[in-house]
Amino acid sequence: MNPPSATPFGNRSPAQWEHAVRERPQQAEAEFEVAYLQVRGNASALASFARHSLRAGRVETARDLLHRAHRLAPADADVHCDLGWAELTVGAMTAAQGHFEAVLATVPEHAAAQRGLAACLLRQPGRAEQAVAALESALRAQPESPGLLLELTTAASEAGRAETAERRFLDLERLLPDDPSWWLPRAAFLRTQGRGTEALAWADRHGRSHPQDAAAWLEKARCLLVLGRNAEAMRWLERLESRQPGIAENSAIYGECANDSAHASLRAQHWIRAIALWTAAGHFDPAQALAQRLLDAQPDLAAGWNALARLHHARQHWDDAEAAWRRALDLDPTLLDAAAGLAHLYEDTNRADEAATVAREGLSRVPRGAKPSGAIELHLALAKAARRARDVDAGLEHLARAQSLAASDSQHEFIAFERGRLLELRRDDAAAFAAFERGNALALTLWQRTHPEPNRYLAGIESMLAYVHDGGLRAWQATGASAEPDAPAFLVGFPRSGTSLLNQVLDGHERIVAMEEKPPTQKMLAAVRAMPGGYPGALARLDAIDVERLRELYFRCAAEHGAGDRTRLPLDKFPLHINLAALIYRVFPDARFVFALRHPCDAVLSCFMQQFRLNHAMANFCTLQSAAALYARTMELWELVRAQLPLAVHVVRYEDVVADFDGRMRALCEFLHVPWDENLRRFADRARARGRIDTPSYAQVSRPLYGDAVYRWERYRRQLTPVLPLLQPWIDGFGYAV
Repeated sequence: MNPPSATPFGNRSPAQWEHAVRERPQQAEAEFEVAYLQVRGNASALASFARHSLRAGRVETARDLLHRAHRLAPADADVHCDLGWAELTVGAMTAAQGHFEAVLATVPEHAAAQRGLAACLLRQPGRAEQAVAALESALRAQPESPGLLLELTTAASEAGRAETAERRFLDLERLLPDDPSWWLPRAAFLRTQGRGTEALAWADRHGRSHPQDAAAWLEKARCLLVLGRNAEAMRWLERLESRQPGIAENSAIYGECANDSAHASLRAQHWIRAIALWTAAGHFDPAQALAQRLLDAQPDLAAGWNALARLHHARQHWDDAEAAWRRALDLDPTLLDAAAGLAHLYEDTNRADEAATVAREGLSRVPRGAKPSGAIELHLALAKAARRARDVDAGLEHLARAQSLAASDSQHEFIAFERGRLLELRRDDAAAFAAFERGNALALTLWQRTHPEPNRYLAGIESMLAYVHDGGLRAWQATGASAEPDAPAFLVGFPRSGTSLLNQVLDGHERIVAMEEKPPTQKMLAAVRAMPGGYPGALARLDAIDVERLRELYFRCAAEHGAGDRTRLPLDKFPLHINLAALIYRVFPDARFVFALRHPCDAVLSCFMQQFRLNHAMANFCTLQSAAALYARTMELWELVRAQLPLAVHVVRYEDVVADFDGRMRALCEFLHVPWDENLRRFADRARARGRIDTPSYAQVSRPLYGDAVYRWERYRRQLTPVLPLLQPWIDGFGYAV
């Protein structure tokens, strides 16, 4: 970042402000908000605030302030460059590179922009040479910068310019002989040049100064490997694993050490573990590269293809996952883990018959008396297939077999939920409810082990309710933003109230492009939270600059998720964004809200009976009491916001859609300003053809309309009695009779 200007921070100097942020962050934050109101039109002051925020670790706040400063002073190259660095810090590489290139187009010698551009280029394959050129240009302006020298050694090494890298390392040694920041990169460079003994010395030197640094241990192992001391490298890696288990690079290097044919199985074992660890962490590129190396070396390794399939599945590359699992089973039909993965993929994509076939074939190959874990998943897949065929006895039999093999709470949780669904088909309601209770209890226990804090999501709703009750919405001033002719429509409602059905129906309209639970609105929320005053406090202060930026954030994210066609109406389906209606209206006052409504008891019961992937919101559905409490507070907030803001809302009752599909959909099309489309009736066919639908309702929306779920709650009236007082006001208010 460039040096801060001398702009005062209220009555503090920049140095005093930085000290206050570090030593008394809460007090400094309050002063910052006051000062912000005074200087929000001053680009220089905003940039200074941003630099200090970035140093204090408030990256999103810095990013927001720099966006504002840049809009106020678009010709200020330093502000523009700082914005590029802020974008790069949060991983928005494309945006960052665009900012750096724009700066260099007007100020070619701008050193910080050259450095930022190089950082972007180094993250792209095959562009290291261009990064070297950018860094050398920056170095001419700052020839004694250690940071630049170190970055140049990395870029030169990647570009194959060993002499340049060596020369710059010697410069670092001259400038900072006792600074360990460059010792490990020095070791890595020497290792890549085949100078293993020198590399090992530098790695050991770094390790002595940072004995707990896993990177030093890993580099030492790599150096030993270059020197042919594989057994010694393995011992170092084993020691690191005992200290810090689960480092993917550890397993990857260990596999490298087992580089002869006699140890091929050991190499495969460790590489498969590394692929799994990287996949679980979302580091897909190194996992993909290692999987390719493994299969190049052992193309007939079924376990390798299974690891690749799980990687593809995590990346949502469904066709590639299917092909890899098929290849694994062709090579080893007894690999039950692959059979289970393929069976569940088929079941998730509404190919129940194929799922059952794969699962039966897998189970037919289980050795007598064996209890492999893969068999549990196969029995679960067959139980799901039996449920779809309404064969309750067969489904329960498979669950009993899975139960006898299950070891973990997570496995017992899945079995309990599936048992509840099967018993519901049998109309054994008391036993079904007990099974759902057990599944939810297990799920909640697992969640609370890693999230012992109070309910964060419900606390957020309470905070927003207090804001609205205290007149927060009435304090809003006009933003001055222009109208947004292409404002999205938002499909909201309590979960399990028919939002997935409506989304699937409307997705077939030629004038609508639907997004199913994607993050554009969350991007806006994060940006507002980062503003001085936070969320919801900052909403009152939004002006045209803020609104324009929030809209840009929304539409850029929407385009990344397949909704970039601005000639069609974006339909943003995310049920619990009902609690963000005020934020949405503030940014898009012309937005239309489709409110999916279902009998409150049915919605709450269905959430309780659904096995969600838990997060802070979904964890509320693990008991009827917390689910009903969330319903009541959600609807209270929704009605308060509707009373105070002129939202454009169209209510669609689930029960009415089941009874009069065409009539309700024609009215909805009229509200959305699109013509009636005969294709809307074919939603179930489209769902089956589409394959995977990443929502808990994937099985239901692929069926024609059915009335099974209408007033289903009456079968569980006794169990719901304790929560009826919470729901009764909404049963009455929404016109439902008990």
